[in-house]
Amino acid sequence: MDIFVARQPIFDTKMNVFGYELLYRDSSVNKYTEIDGNKATAAVLANSFMEIGYDAITNGKKAFINFTEELLYMGAPTLFPKELIVIEILEDVEPTAILLGKCIEFREKGYIIALDDFEYRYMEKYKSLLKVVDIVKVDWLLNTVQEQRKLVGEIKKINPRIKFLAEKIETNAEYEEALKSGYSLFQGYFFSKPTIIKGIAGQGSKVNYLQIINEIAKKNPDFDNITHVIERDPVLALQLLKLINSVTFRSMQRVTSVHEALVRLGMKEINKWVSVLMLREATKEKPVEVMRISLVRAYFMEELAGSTILRNRKSEAFLFGLFSMVDVLFNYNKEELLHDIPLNEDVKDALLGIENDFSDIFKIITYYEKAEWSKLEQHIKEKNIIINPFQISELYYNALKLAENLIDY
Repeated sequence: MDIFVARQPIFDTKMNVFGYELLYRDSSVNKYTEIDGNKATAAVLANSFMEIGYDAITNGKKAFINFTEELLYMGAPTLFPKELIVIEILEDVEPTAILLGKCIEFREKGYIIALDDFEYRYMEKYKSLLKVVDIVKVDWLLNTVQEQRKLVGEIKKINPRIKFLAEKIETNAEYEEALKSGYSLFQGYFFSKPTIIKGIAGQGSKVNYLQIINEIAKKNPDFDNITHVIERDPVLALQLLKLINSVTFRSMQRVTSVHEALVRLGMKEINKWVSVLMLREATKEKPVEVMRISLVRAYFMEELAGSTILRNRKSEAFLFGLFSMVDVLFNYNKEELLHDIPLNEDVKDALLGIENDFSDIFKIITYYEKAEWSKLEQHIKEKNIIINPFQISELYYNALKLAENLIDY
């Protein structure tokens, strides 16, 4: 899949490149397409840092990146080194006490903070925030000549260390005016239009990225909470197990649950891995029906296993149900997909259609889904599975309810 990022240089007074603002693009057409702000920022971060590469994007200069209010509150900027990014606060973010606190927190960790698209008329509104930020990006088109000059002096009284960036500079006369008025950074079509950088991305996961951001941004992330997020997404769970089976983490021991995979990986590597996946933007709708069926099957398998000789392998039964439609989710050959994940061989065999204890349980599910009651009853008898048919209905509805709760969460 082709991916795109636009970058626009920011110059200092000597016309050296100080950094680049990175901008969301969804094609080679150099035009912003309306999209949710969280998704746009996630796409920019993932495409720039995880796919194309930071050096290729910025040549080692700082990357100015817009962060939405939600991402700021979640602490998303701290997933990236302070040496690499400038946190841009969008003009529609309300300067609340909570935001102020987050900005102070970012600054204490060494991050540079810029206030984007500033207008003189909002001076009083942003007064508290102006005491904290490092750079004010002044929109040259939305401020009069008098305002462009006045705000420099007035903001300097509030915070003497602030730098001023004149953005949307389109002529030499505007550049000269900004330079004379005390601006030290410059951006706009006069210097350079945004240029498109193209890359190729692997298949993105369809996961609620912000749920994971919220957990890993905490001081003490919880394995169980991360497990619950991953377990509700078969695609993400598959990617985790593939990672565990990579050269770096491979071991002879097979994985029997998502939680075990996370523990083996360790929190430090989880942070790296989740950072990549959560910021890789999914531009299409999540296949909710396929996800729902996979989750129902996972919970159904887990509960049914408790009534069979697999009662001590319930977590593996859960993974079996979760991956039962993995070929549909990825639109790819199931055998090749399962080759690289460290499940026990009997679990893989059953997923590929070979009869064993796992496939015996799964047949109960498929018969139930198709309402083939006579086949269901006959199968239970033949396999000597001690379970009441009415209990199967109860387990199914419990599984359905659990799955719906996760889908709606």
